[in-house]
Amino acid sequence: AVGWSGVLYVLPTLCTALTAGTWGRLADRYGRKRSLLRAQLGLALGFAIAGFAPSLSWLVVGLIVQGTCGGSLAAANAYLASQPQAGPLARALDWTQYSARLAMVSAPALLGLAIALGPAQSLYRALALLPLLAFALTWRLPADQPTARPRATAPSSSGTEQAARPSTAASALWPALLIAQFLFCFAMVVTFPYFIPYALARGAGHDALAGLLYSLPHLVYLVVLPWWRRGDGEAWLIPGLLLFALACLWQALLHDAIALAAARLLFGVGMLFGLRGLNRSLALVASGQGAGRLFGRFDACGKWAGVAAGAAAGALAQAAGPALPFLAAAVAAAGTALTVAVRFPSRRTADVAAHDA
Repeated sequence: AVGWSGVLYVLPTLCTALTAGTWGRLADRYGRKRSLLRAQLGLALGFAIAGFAPSLSWLVVGLIVQGTCGGSLAAANAYLASQPQAGPLARALDWTQYSARLAMVSAPALLGLAIALGPAQSLYRALALLPLLAFALTWRLPADQPTARPRATAPSSSGTEQAARPSTAASALWPALLIAQFLFCFAMVVTFPYFIPYALARGAGHDALAGLLYSLPHLVYLVVLPWWRRGDGEAWLIPGLLLFALACLWQALLHDAIALAAARLLFGVGMLFGLRGLNRSLALVASGQGAGRLFGRFDACGKWAGVAAGAAAGALAQAAGPALPFLAAAVAAAGTALTVAVRFPSRRTADVAAHDA
């Protein structure tokens, strides 16, 4: 089973990448709240199968169900896009990312505690309760408002021009946004798999300190986001991506734990700026019509990047050690910044409701 660990680790992500677009289209057709409920039940079922699996084959089945029927983040974002917002959609997307960063911080500690208290497989049984709790909470949320397709009318030329402008900008932005999403997700994930041995080799001393250094960028997001309420997040996108690339390059070259801690803080600042900027661009593209398909494709793009990053991290670390994935991350982050600078249309031509109020 040890030899299968890498395959099993990436299997749910691969299944989500393969199915996210289909689930998104079905969400648009049958309702995004239903899709969110489906994703939560899928996660609960997948965790339960893995938790009670009597063999490796059943564990594989559980992970496939978890990945194929999951996708709760994309489903939640699509549901948010269909509901009246107390604030900009981009701010809501920031908070769904907040929940993901919170999981990245808390999961390693909870995993270590669970393994200390009992068999590792029992953790899956406990995890099955969390999506069931989310299902109960989601059940009480309002259903999707029906959205009729706009009927052809003959508006004034000025009205047509004003309505077409954001649509044209969004259409031009979407392909470049997918490229930026892939490259940025690749840059983040390629540094994850071998970070612990990398940190130990740089003087972290023990696993607990290495785990803290791993979590540090996500802690930056958790601490700073609630206080960052105003401002144009898109204006910080390219500087944030360049800071992220610089932090990755620094981590590839440094040799001590103190410098590593500083580089991880810079990594977190760049990640925060990058995610906020991409969320604002995504909110510009998103609308009530087709939001399920849009968020499904966006999530699938990130999952494919994760699969590619996991494979690349293994190959690079085996070839030249655990520092090389950071160089790959720096190149990918610089490529993301170049994509934004060259391919993103000017957002000044449209009234962008994605900006923070």
